[in-house]
Amino acid sequence: MRRRRQRGYKFTEKTHSKRGIAATVLSVVLLGMLAAFLYLACVGDGNLSAYYGSAGVFAILLAVLAVLLAGKSLTEEDSFQGFPRMGLFLSLLNAACWIGLYVLGYQQGV
Repeated sequence: MRRRRQRGYKFTEKTHSKRGIAATVLSVVLLGMLAAFLYLACVGDGNLSAYYGSAGVFAILLAVLAVLLAGKSLTEEDSFQGFPRMGLFLSLLNAACWIGLYVLGYQQGV
């Protein structure tokens, strides 16, 4: 049997950070969830059930988890920094949006 010759060169040992990818994917999912919640709130004239509020609080916790995950992935050596930086930016954006939405909803309720 002939061995197949590998074509191409490997110039680096760097890999993509699994934590960075996870933080980026989690942030994109949370942004989609935020868009869906905002749409439902607009369609429902701002009257959503408490289940949506509890899901929003859970989303805040997930956004904070994504920030921690992205921050941890930035410290990894021998990995590309694209996904960790994008994950950190998106997760900070997520956390700010979810917390802002929670504060805004709390002020409207009082």
